[in-house]
Amino acid sequence: MNYLILVNKFEPLTEEFDQKLCLIDFRGKRFEKQTAKALGSMLDGAMKENLFIQVVSGYRSADYQQMLWEREISKLMGEGLDYRSAVETTGKTLALPHCSEHETGLAADLAIEGEDDVSESFAKSSQSIWLEKNAHKYGFILRYPRMKEHITGISFEPWHYRYVGAESASIIKQNGICLEEFLDFYQDKYLDSTKHPVKYCASPIKSTENH
Repeated sequence: MNYLILVNKFEPLTEEFDQKLCLIDFRGKRFEKQTAKALGSMLDGAMKENLFIQVVSGYRSADYQQMLWEREISKLMGEGLDYRSAVETTGKTLALPHCSEHETGLAADLAIEGEDDVSESFAKSSQSIWLEKNAHKYGFILRYPRMKEHITGISFEPWHYRYVGAESASIIKQNGICLEEFLDFYQDKYLDSTKHPVKYCASPIKSTENH
């Protein structure tokens, strides 16, 4: 698995990508196998400091992502925006099908215990502060940080963490950069440890979502 795969509106996944994924269940969601293991270790680390973190979202199928996209646009139009404005606003926090990291099984949306949806208020929580300080030790990065919106194309999302592997995550954290910047300036030095082919599962996964 290429844990440094870039996914966005300019680098969409192929329609066959999810057929190559090997996903496992973790806390009611599904993740790529190594990602699930690392996520478990990270949440256990937080728990040891009496910080309980809720997993809100993991893998999503393209169909489910399409539903989220259409639902958000409909909601905004119901609030008075025209279609173009609704699409533009939605695109700041939600990706089109095949353009979402959630379709890779490498991304997790997190919240404080008991929450069933993401919120900007998470940024001020003890859980979020702990994650920003420690997530890189487990191979995760805050994927859409502040002051990088002009690069990522996505608004600040304190809840969205992405698995890239411990070595890459540490470099990203230490240099205060985002994934796009890392791929532009650093990845050539680490190709041996990051460029691995996706392994096929014994049977294709089903396109379902657990929430």
